Amino acid sequence: MNSPLVSIITPSYNRADVVRETADSILGQSYPHWEWMIVDDGSTDNSWEILQAIAKEDPRIHLLKRDREPKGACCCRNIGVLSCRGDYLLFLDTDDILAPSCLEQRVQAAMQHPDKDFLIFPMLMFRMKVDDMNVYWNINTDEDDLERFLSGDSICQGTGTFWKRESFMKTGLWGEQLKLWQDVELHVRILLMGMTYVKCMDMHPDIYLRVSYVSISRTGFHSPEKIESRIWIMASTMEKMIELQLKDRYKDALRHMFTDIFFSAANGRQLILSDRLLHLESFWHLFDTQERRAFRTYSFMQRYRLYKIQSLKRLLTERITYFVPPRISRIGTVPYLSTVR
Repeated sequence: MNSPLVSIITPSYNRADVVRETADSILGQSYPHWEWMIVDDGSTDNSWEILQAIAKEDPRIHLLKRDREPKGACCCRNIGVLSCRGDYLLFLDTDDILAPSCLEQRVQAAMQHPDKDFLIFPMLMFRMKVDDMNVYWNINTDEDDLERFLSGDSICQGTGTFWKRESFMKTGLWGEQLKLWQDVELHVRILLMGMTYVKCMDMHPDIYLRVSYVSISRTGFHSPEKIESRIWIMASTMEKMIELQLKDRYKDALRHMFTDIFFSAANGRQLILSDRLLHLESFWHLFDTQERRAFRTYSFMQRYRLYKIQSLKRLLTERITYFVPPRISRIGTVPYLSTVR
């Protein structure tokens, strides 16, 4: 495999304002052996017409439309994976940008690690221009990667990975039913499956992730559908953790995950969901009796609008965050001072 084919998989929905910039970054790659699979998710702006014009510029660009349910980026990504021909996969959104040497760097690294299922690379965040922030998406630490994902400090998201296609096909693909935390669910699942990988975090950042004021994943963050997705992820993770006898090892991280979801549901007054989560915890035994009582008291306070008593709310919040201290994410905390290439 001297010159492996890389399939770039992109879901597209109403990004007419930025997709040209993404396309130019792909067309400008130093590595020529690629195909770009763009799967439209039912766009209502003129992005499809823009993509059609772009596709005429290069035969390596292939346009598809989502032809089945459910709607969403994950379904589109899976359609792209099942339709592509590449040896390797790179997942890219329509508002992100590749460095000119991105594919070349990733292919070279992958060829040096032929036994690995995927590789992880560093990425930079930006707002309007690729050099206007110069901060990493995340940094490497000596901590357990699975623990970081569970605690909300993900070492990467989907764009930061570079997959062997044959390996990704064994994962079960993206979780199409999920409305939130799709990247978290995928990476927790593959780590629990024992997929092998290497982190290339000492290399030059090769993808720029746009920081948008309007994010599809963040819009309605506390909606019932998105909280339900997070509860499902928590439940499926716990089931696998118990099966593999890993619950005690990752108990602190699982407590963080539980607390994050609980506060989202309770503070959003999705009390049926917060109660469901508390019911599930009674089987998981992540907390002791006193800690569990604090959660139930907080839920009671929200149900009867006692949160208007700020001193009471503050007391309960402090009590819970005392036994589950907040974890600080490394996302965007480390400046990258070298010139962006």
